[in-house]
This record gives sequence, structure tokens and C-alpha cells, in this order.
Amino acid sequence: MFQALRVPVLLLITYSLLMIVGGHWVWNTSHQSLLNDHQSKLDRFSVHISSQLDKFAHIPELLSKDKELIDALHSPSNSAQIELTNRYLRHVNTVIQASDTYLLDSIGTTIAASNWNQQRSFVGRNFAFRPYFQQAILGHENQYFALGSTSGKRGYYYSYPVSYAAEIIGVIVVKMDLSLIEASWKGKQSFFVADDKDQIVFMSSNPEWLFKSLQPLGEEQRSRIRESQQYLDTNIESLHFSGDLESATSSIKSSHPLVKEQFFTSSRFLSDPRLTVRVFSPTHLVWWDLIAYLVVLSLVFAIIYLAIQLNTHRQQRRAQIDRLQSEANQKLEFQVLERTSELHIEIKQRIETERVLRQTQDELIQAAKLAVLGQMSASISHELNNPLAAIRSYADNGRLFLAKEKTDRVDDNLSRISALTDRMAKISHQLRSFAKKSTAEELHTLQILPVLHSSKELMKPQLKSERVKINELPDAFDVRVVANAIQLEQVVINLLTNAIQAMDQQDDKQLSILLEIRPPSTDTTSTLLIHIDDNGPGFSSPSNGDFFEPFHTTKKNGLGLGLSISQQIISGINGKLITGTSPQGGARFSIELPIVPTKESD
Repeated sequence: MFQALRVPVLLLITYSLLMIVGGHWVWNTSHQSLLNDHQSKLDRFSVHISSQLDKFAHIPELLSKDKELIDALHSPSNSAQIELTNRYLRHVNTVIQASDTYLLDSIGTTIAASNWNQQRSFVGRNFAFRPYFQQAILGHENQYFALGSTSGKRGYYYSYPVSYAAEIIGVIVVKMDLSLIEASWKGKQSFFVADDKDQIVFMSSNPEWLFKSLQPLGEEQRSRIRESQQYLDTNIESLHFSGDLESATSSIKSSHPLVKEQFFTSSRFLSDPRLTVRVFSPTHLVWWDLIAYLVVLSLVFAIIYLAIQLNTHRQQRRAQIDRLQSEANQKLEFQVLERTSELHIEIKQRIETERVLRQTQDELIQAAKLAVLGQMSASISHELNNPLAAIRSYADNGRLFLAKEKTDRVDDNLSRISALTDRMAKISHQLRSFAKKSTAEELHTLQILPVLHSSKELMKPQLKSERVKINELPDAFDVRVVANAIQLEQVVINLLTNAIQAMDQQDDKQLSILLEIRPPSTDTTSTLLIHIDDNGPGFSSPSNGDFFEPFHTTKKNGLGLGLSISQQIISGINGKLITGTSPQGGARFSIELPIVPTKESD
């Protein structure tokens, strides 16, 4: 019992120690990392604000020396001069990309402005109440933040006195749009605040905090702000932050409804311009790191505990499995031996069956060839009888010529007899070659034209006896295919025989052997088409598949094996046997075979 509980107890103690010590370390590390991030952001934002505000700091001083502005202040009633000054200020404002640029006279009235032609024009408006005018007319340059009394938009104002002959005659003012500074700091987990000496927020990545004070304002402060009209009539609410806002880093909390979180904040005072930049980060960012650590720690220990339990269970199961596996192995070995013996028998039977099948197929092809010879026998017999009768006649005449000592006539008769025997030998050779037994494995690269000539020669007696006209084959046709010459010849003869029989009722029997080369496509090579056309009645059914079914025949005494065997032979050499309609309206059988490229055939 104690041994079983020892591991869980040790795990629980280790988990508790790591949760306390590690949690404290994660909190401190995360908090310090957040503060370091604050300092980095304060560095970047302080530089960013200073660089943005410094871009316009010296422009009013440069403009104050411009003759165009001095002339306008000397002649405020000269409309042409004022028009030139307005356009000049608009050009300057566009180049420096400020919000507004305008010229005030000695009493604070605007006599020229870059927005003189807009609805919110400053021309004619008096800004003597603004501190930036009050300081500049006394001879001091000034920078000042306020809400625009005309536009109602926030702006940072730069002013400088315009002097002539050691006398201040006016003030030039450049206004900057502060939203440009805020744009690059929005959408982050932490957000920034820039506030004035009264801790009133005038820039922030959180727009809900604008024009609110970080801590409650005194009545004296409110009175001074109202008199300066720095924020016009805006009601300055307090965010009621409690905590030390003056220290560099602190943790603060607000009682205002808009602020629902506690924050870590870091601040930095900028002397020029005089403002305080602050970075706020919700404290839940640190809490989330701590929670993530505790969740990961819990998952790791849960996995460790489950792994230990699983390992214990696995060891128990392994002992049981080893015992069962030993029994199963003995049984399996016996079954494997038994099944191996059965497989050996099945393999031998299959090999024997395939051998018998190939032998039967070869014999069937041979039988089909002999059947074709049988069908041709009458024509062949007639083709042999005629030379034999002629030989007998030439021999008899030769004896008579020999008796009459007409040796020249005897030599002529003997020459004729020799030619007839050559013709009979040729017929006999073709018959022996065709009847020779061959197998489907005997494939060679061969010229197609000799095969067609040989088939035509074999069929010549039958073509002659049936009075069938057949076209002449081309003299040259250099196309090669991979096939068994005898079997391919058998297919051609079978198709020619079928064509002759199909034209049995025709008076003018016409048979054609046509050759066509089909160019290659995207997925096939070049192919040779051998068309065998007749002018018989054609096909009565559109279905091509039935003609190649074994024992399907339309002949009275046919077996229905010729076309089936022909299709098997053509399929065995990657070809196709296709039916169609000939141009004469009869039947067309086409043999399609892949062409062997010239290099490959060489």
C-alpha cells in the first residue's frame, strides 16, 4: 500500500514547491520584462514626439524674416498684398505639411492664413487670448497645446514675433495636427498618454482618455484653464487614478467607470516640450504569464502522473501479453506452415493453368488458321490444278516436238513448265508459312508492307474465283510495328475472307486495303491504321462489341471465333480492332497499331 502511494506523494510535494517558487519567479520576471518594455517604449516615443515637434520648431522664426509677411503687416488693407500673402502661406503650409499657418497683427487679429479660402478660415478672427500670442508679442517664441477655437481640433502651436526696425509688428503661427503622432501607436496591448503640467491628457492611443485629468483638479487649476480657453468649453473629467503618478514606475488603479483595470505605468518628463509621457499596461498581462505557467506546470505533472500509471499498467499487461503471445506464436507457426503448403499447391496449379491456357490459345489460333485454309482450299486447289493441267499439256507437246526434232520448241515448253512449277512452289511456300504454328511471345519489329503483300498473295486464288476487285498496295511505305508476322497475317486474311463472304450477293465486288498514319496526341504516340473496306451490305447493328464476342456469328455455318481470335491477337500487341462504315457504304474493319519510331527500329 505504501509502495503504491509513494510516487503520487512525491509528485504532489514537487508540484507544490515548483508552483510556489516558480510562480514567484515567473511573476517577478514577467513584471520586470514589462517594465523593461515600458522603458523601451518610452525611449522610442519620447524620441518620436521630440522629432515630430522639432520639425516645426524653427519654421516660425524663418518665416518671421520673410518680406512677404512684413509687407502684409504694413499694408493690411491692401487686398492684393493680402491675397499674395494668403497664397504664399498656403504654399508654405503644403510644403511643411502643417495643419495651418497664419499671420496675426499686433492686436492678435488674423490678417492672412493658409486656410483663407476655406469655410473654417482664420482670417478676421482674434487670438489675443491665446498664450502663444501673448508670449510672442512680448518678443518670446512659444509652443503651446490647445483645442482650436475655430476648427475644434487639437493642435500644437508654434509662434514667433515678426519684427521690423526693432519693433514687433505681428506674430506668425504654425499649427501641427497631433493625430499624426498618435497614428503609429494605436492597436497595441499597451497604450501611451501624453499629459500637460495639470496632468490633462492631450495625446493618447486610447481616445476615451482624451481631455481627462489623471487625478482630480483643484478649483484654482480649473479657473486658470477656463480663462486661457486652452480646452474651450470642454468639461475636464478626472480618471481618479490612485497611486504614485510622479514616480518612474508604479501600480495604479482608477475608480472611473471608463477604466476597469489595474495598470502598471511608467512615465518620463520631457523638458522641451514641457509634457509627461506615460505608458500603461494592464496588470492582467503579468497575471496571464503566471496563469500560463501554472497551467503548463499542471499539464506536465498530469502527463507525468498518467505516464507513470500507464507504465505500471503496461508492465502488468506486458507480462500477460507475453504469455498469450507465446501461445499465439506456436499456433501461428503451425497455421503458417499449413497455409504455406496450400499456397505452394495453388501456385503450381496456377502456373499449370496458365501454361495450359497459353497452349490452348495458341492451338485455337492455329485451328483458326487451318479453318481459314480450309475455306480457301477450293480456290487454292483450282489455282494448283490449272498449272498442273498446263504442265501436262506442255509435257505432251514436248514429246511430240522432240519426236519431230524441234528442239527449240521443246526448250520453250520446258521453260514454261519451269515457270509454272515456280508459281506452284511460291503458293506452297506461302501456305506452309501461314500454316506454321507460332506463339504470341514471338514478337519482332517488322515492316507492315511485306505482311500485307503476303496476305494478298495468299488470298489471290479466292479473290480470283469470287471475281473480287482489290486495290494495289503502295510500292513504298516505310512504317514499322512490333508484331508476330504470321499472326498479323492471319488477322488480315481473316478480315479479307469475311469481307469476300459479306459481298456474296454483290454483282460488282470491290475490296480495298488502305493505310493511314494518325499523328500523335498529348497522351498517345503515332499509330498506323489498316482499313479493310468492302462494298457489301455493311453492319445491321450499331453495336461494335458483339462482333468480337466468342461464338457470335451472322454466317449460316460459322463458328463465331474468327473475329474474337483476331481481336485477342491485336490486343496482345497493344493494338485495337475497330468496326465502322466504308466510304462505299459497306463494312470497314480497321487495325490500329502503335508505330515504332525510326531510331528505335534501327
